[in-house]
Amino acid sequence: MTGRQLARYLGVTPGFVHHLETGRRSLSARLAPRLVALSRLLPPPLGQGPPVAPEPDFYDPLAPLPLPEQLLGSTAPTAAVAPDALHQRVRDTRLLLLVLGQRLARQQQQAAAMARRRRGLTQLRASAAPADAAEAAHYTKWLAGLTLDLELDEPEPAATTTTRWLLAARVAGLRAEVAALKANQIL
Repeated sequence: MTGRQLARYLGVTPGFVHHLETGRRSLSARLAPRLVALSRLLPPPLGQGPPVAPEPDFYDPLAPLPLPEQLLGSTAPTAAVAPDALHQRVRDTRLLLLVLGQRLARQQQQAAAMARRRRGLTQLRASAAPADAAEAAHYTKWLAGLTLDLELDEPEPAATTTTRWLLAARVAGLRAEVAALKANQIL
């Protein structure tokens, strides 16, 4: 949850939440019950609510490469390539792999954050609304705002997922190319 979303829930400004987080302001008696109620809904380690499902596994661009023999097969023919050209191609491919691997890691972090937000929203929706009618109306309005924030932050989840998986495939292909080029250098 962002500071802006917490501020909206508490009915204060985002600046006030920031001051609370940094210790410049203290929580008033009026806001404490709302914050306690929210902490009962949120999962550990910050809340006392039910635990969330584990996060999905992502492709690790830094995992060990397979052996070149596994990628090339045992009887792969090799063509004679100039060592300088091969060395340059390995360097270029490694650089591209580094850039795309970092991009993939960022996209995976964003995907994990969005997945946590979706699970949290589902958990908050499944929780019982506060007993007080005014608090229940506030809570319902806040949940609608969280839903809208999620839709604005990721308007096309399927397209985002497809882009991330295509990038993962490209990174895997580059890793295989580097392994094959290095095997060709050895041969």
